[in-house]
Amino acid sequence: MNTSPTIAGEQIIWKGSVSQWHYAGRWLLIVLFLAGAVAALIHPLPFPVPGPTVAAVLAGVALVLLLTVFIDRARRTYTITDHRISTEFGIISKQSNEIRLHDVRSINLTMKGISGIFGIGRLEFSSAATDDAEVVFWNVGGAEGLRDQVRGLQTRGDVANHE
Repeated sequence: MNTSPTIAGEQIIWKGSVSQWHYAGRWLLIVLFLAGAVAALIHPLPFPVPGPTVAAVLAGVALVLLLTVFIDRARRTYTITDHRISTEFGIISKQSNEIRLHDVRSINLTMKGISGIFGIGRLEFSSAATDDAEVVFWNVGGAEGLRDQVRGLQTRGDVANHE
């Protein structure tokens, strides 16, 4: 949990991105391609393509997959402060959505399949103003804990506002 100050005295409660578990399939492929590259260098191949060439191609594919994971994670940033919830999407051109914490009327949590077992889920934050969610955290780890944390912040804010 990061509690460093942000704009106008807000405190960052949580900042994150898509869970690494979301990319488990890609990570497995990266390991397999790298293992294949090492195997191509160590053992002679039964066809006329030189081992170093095959190793270089397999390592190149692994590198491309690795870059896609890092770029995909870098282009999504989710933030919860003591005043608002926001998501920012993009690297070169950016799009952001935010909702004030006290305007959140519903939090929808969806956790499915194997990723749900690991606590990865989709959090949708919406206000009474629209039918659609204003802010969505896709495939975030610890989704239940984040939902509970936001509810706790709202409760503390309600107590402070009513005193």
